[in-house]
Amino acid sequence: MNVDAPARTLSKAYANLDPLRPLQGEWLSRFYVERPLGSDLGTLQQELELDPSPNDKTLFTGARGSGKSTELYRLASLLSPDHLVVMMNVEPKLNLGDVDYRDLLVLLGVEIYQRVREERIQVPAKRLNDIRFWYQQHILEKIRARGASPKGRAKIDLLFAGFELDLSANAELRQIIRSEGRSFLADLIERLNALLDDVQKKAGRRVFVIVDGLDKVFHEEQVRQLFVEGANALMAPACRLLYAIPFALAHDIHFQQVRNSFTRFYALPNIKVYERDGQPYPPGRDALTRILHRRIAPELIQEEAVEALLHYSGGLIRELIGLTRSSLIIARQKRGDGGPITREDVEQAVVGVRNFYRRELTEAEYEELARFRKGGPFVQSDVALQLIRNLCLLEQTAAGTAGGRFIRSCSPW
Repeated sequence: MNVDAPARTLSKAYANLDPLRPLQGEWLSRFYVERPLGSDLGTLQQELELDPSPNDKTLFTGARGSGKSTELYRLASLLSPDHLVVMMNVEPKLNLGDVDYRDLLVLLGVEIYQRVREERIQVPAKRLNDIRFWYQQHILEKIRARGASPKGRAKIDLLFAGFELDLSANAELRQIIRSEGRSFLADLIERLNALLDDVQKKAGRRVFVIVDGLDKVFHEEQVRQLFVEGANALMAPACRLLYAIPFALAHDIHFQQVRNSFTRFYALPNIKVYERDGQPYPPGRDALTRILHRRIAPELIQEEAVEALLHYSGGLIRELIGLTRSSLIIARQKRGDGGPITREDVEQAVVGVRNFYRRELTEAEYEELARFRKGGPFVQSDVALQLIRNLCLLEQTAAGTAGGRFIRSCSPW
């Protein structure tokens, strides 16, 4: 697919302004903009490059819509010269309403196996056969024994040859994996670690697995339990591992013990639009403006409209892109494909977003938000965590890289 960057008409700009699509491949090279110092992955990248360990473990998080997946794709690209990177997005392959650590590890084994095959790394055939045999014995044969229909089972001749382990809608497969995993997961990990050891020796590179999408699990408690019940197993693969988790868990005191058992924890800061004292923050605003102008030509959107979009986005890239797309639709209805988008269009688009946020808030959340806006300190509570989840409170970096962080009310909503 050809990318028109920046788009010169509103209809073409609409395709570029997909708020749910992370940047990878051609989109990453065309649309990516460096984030301001202190809100990028520079520190994490340095740590990963300097740490000589072949099996360190990282927890990674950030606010919903802050650009986490895009930054992880970019990190994978930056580290690929010295690593065999396995980018594993669990969102389309796991049932996000029913997640178990055994599902995750069985899927991880398939992803690593396929990546080794794609790279044609010359490991002993026994290592690959050992992995293949485990899946045949503990999954495929169990499926056959249950007499599942051909449509509902994985075909053995397709296993690991374009085989996709999709647990999103197959409850029977999830049940088999969890039953077999209860007794035989340690055996899979042992076989997988033997493969990983040979891969690193033959390729001369460390293996780095990035597990993205866990932050999108419907019930945050499931992710907490996944790491509490399966912590040892999730840290057992003998490779570098990064798990992306829900942002609210970073503020959850009950998750701290799990967090402390990992090598490092990194929270991606939001791009700052305002200073702590409410003054505009030029580096953040410049970065967000360039993000827009990579996708839509400046003549299609007035400067006042850009300023309004920066204000209402709260520094969240998904909010910025989504609100711009909504404003684009309004502008095209009024003025045709040549636009431009005006501030009035943005204000009209904001009405619908504001109403959505207001419907989401409970009375207790309104009270807590009002207290915070009057200058009250951030206080750890279930209500405060919910305000972070629904983006009414945003965590941002203070000025400079050593300025710490502060919580800011997303006042436009």
